[in-house]
Order: sequence, then C-alpha cells, then structure tokens
Amino acid sequence: MQKTVNAKWFAFKYKLLKRIETSLNEDKELIKNGAEITFKNYCKLQVVECTKASYSKENQKKLDEWAEKNCIAKQITHYKRIDIDNIPVEIDQKVNDIFNTLEDSQDKDIKRVASKIANKRK
Repeated sequence: MQKTVNAKWFAFKYKLLKRIETSLNEDKELIKNGAEITFKNYCKLQVVECTKASYSKENQKKLDEWAEKNCIAKQITHYKRIDIDNIPVEIDQKVNDIFNTLEDSQDKDIKRVASKIANKRK
C-alpha cells in the first residue's frame, strides 16, 4: 500500500520547524550573553564550555596530499534531501500567528492550546 504525504501540512510543518529553530538559536545566543532567565526552576539551563579541535587549512591540505599519495581516499556517502520551495505566503502568516500567540501568552493559554492539540490526536 502506497503512503501519502499532504503537501499543505508538510509545508506548514517545515515553516514551523524553521521558525522554531530560529527562535531557539536566538534564545541560545541570549543565554550565552547573560540574559535574565525567567521560570529558572522549571528546567535546568546552563552554558557549557566546549572545545573542538580541527586542523588548520594548511595542515588539512598537507594531510589530504599525504592521503592521496598513500591511496587513502575519503568515503563518499550518498543520501537524498528533500527541498521545499514556493510555499504560499498564507502558511508563513499562519505559522507566525501561532508562534506569536504561543510566545506572547501566559501559561494558561499555552496549557489550553496544548490540551486542544492533545485532544485532537486521540
């Protein structure tokens, strides 16, 4: 049996995800820069110092040349990606309206929306 995907719902979820990712990244930057955090006891938010090591461009070039001389090649990975374009402007407005409502609401409003979503899934 062939499965189906609703393009309208896919576009809505895609745009909502993008909006949420943007908002989360903005919040992360604010937290890193010392923003005041409300509802501190709700969950544990912390900034973790991390270290990442990589080769300089010059050294990476030397390593690539050495690997080529020694017949060591990078492994190629094939994958498929889904791109989406030409999403109607109305989807942006709906996502923005929902997001702004949730972001600007008090706890009781978020609880009511979450409850309605949970009831519709049953």
